[in-house]
Amino acid sequence: ADIYCVWSQQLTCEPAPCVNYPDEKCCDHDDSCHWDVTQSPAICKQKYCPSTYPTTQHVDPCNADGQCMWNSTTNECVDKVCNKMTECACKEDPDCFWNGVKCADKKYGECPVMDIILLLDGSGSMSGKFGRHPHGFFALIEILRDWVKTLPLTGEPAAAPILGGPATGGVRLGFVQFSGKNRGYPWPWSSGKSNAIETSGNTGTGGH
Repeated sequence: ADIYCVWSQQLTCEPAPCVNYPDEKCCDHDDSCHWDVTQSPAICKQKYCPSTYPTTQHVDPCNADGQCMWNSTTNECVDKVCNKMTECACKEDPDCFWNGVKCADKKYGECPVMDIILLLDGSGSMSGKFGRHPHGFFALIEILRDWVKTLPLTGEPAAAPILGGPATGGVRLGFVQFSGKNRGYPWPWSSGKSNAIETSGNTGTGGH
């Protein structure tokens, strides 16, 4: 099957929804589309919920699907996003959790506030081609980006302290690039200077 085409109800072959968006930025501006990195190369595709339940005849199956919910304002099936729900809707949905302040995904909603630090290899090995990606950093960030989208980020600055009290399910992320002394490789967009943290001894990968 051609992923760029669909067979319409009029029995004609038509361009698939969303595929005409040329890049991720344009794709993500359309709420019914998402940038699918499981394809090689990546492509803009219609999200699961609107593509699976496309008409008003699918209201009940849409609401019965744990990944979806029917939006009565736009009259379409959309991806379920807990943090956009009202308190009442949140408490009625078994997949969501009301933490006293906002609605959160139940997977994270009952967790304490967390700071997560990710260490990224800053050695010269990251300058090579990784699969279909021309640069190791591009490959790494593309993978991390999809994961980050699922997290209940607090939106707080890194300098803000973690406050005690009841769980709010919030997450803050920090990214640290590291390498062996004098072996750091610059990010693709930096101008000749490495952003890597120098480590002592053989702590960093140092291109080994």
